Amino acid sequence: MQSEKPCCPAGAARMIKKLVLPDGSQVGIANLDNILKEVADLKLVDDNAIKEELLKRVKIYNYVASSADNEYSEALLREYKKLLRR
Repeated sequence: MQSEKPCCPAGAARMIKKLVLPDGSQVGIANLDNILKEVADLKLVDDNAIKEELLKRVKIYNYVASSADNEYSEALLREYKKLLRR
């Protein structure tokens, strides 16, 4: 599944979703919904593999400091599992 480019600045803003990190802080992640769906399509079963793939894809569209990799990957895994429960 390849994500589409937004039509305009307002379209780009709609592609940014809130991610709550383990410490309670919030960050905006561009293209999060598409990333979660793309990784779900891979049907990975190991949580570490899922976290690595999610973080790798998030870093394509967003800046993530390497010192925050663990916090982001934990929060991304939580969002991923929420998506799969639907």
